[in-house]
Amino acid sequence: MAPVEAIRMLSPLEYIGKAPVTLAEHWRIRHGEVDRDTALPVPAILALKLQEAGKDVDFATVWGKGHAGDYDLEDLFAWMDRIGH
Repeated sequence: MAPVEAIRMLSPLEYIGKAPVTLAEHWRIRHGEVDRDTALPVPAILALKLQEAGKDVDFATVWGKGHAGDYDLEDLFAWMDRIGH
């Protein structure tokens, strides 16, 4: 078993809202509905934690998609244009 501190270091939840951590203001999180690698609660909890920290979060689940991130690049670029970065 890995040391508890090493396990904590792997979780972004351990860092959100804590000094001296600096977070991006805008987050776009997508989760494929048929993702076999990551359960839906993982990105959902991350999105909620970021929202609680006052961050702008665009979270959505994507029907019929697995663990891949390049299936909606046009939407991603449009989102980037909207937030102005």
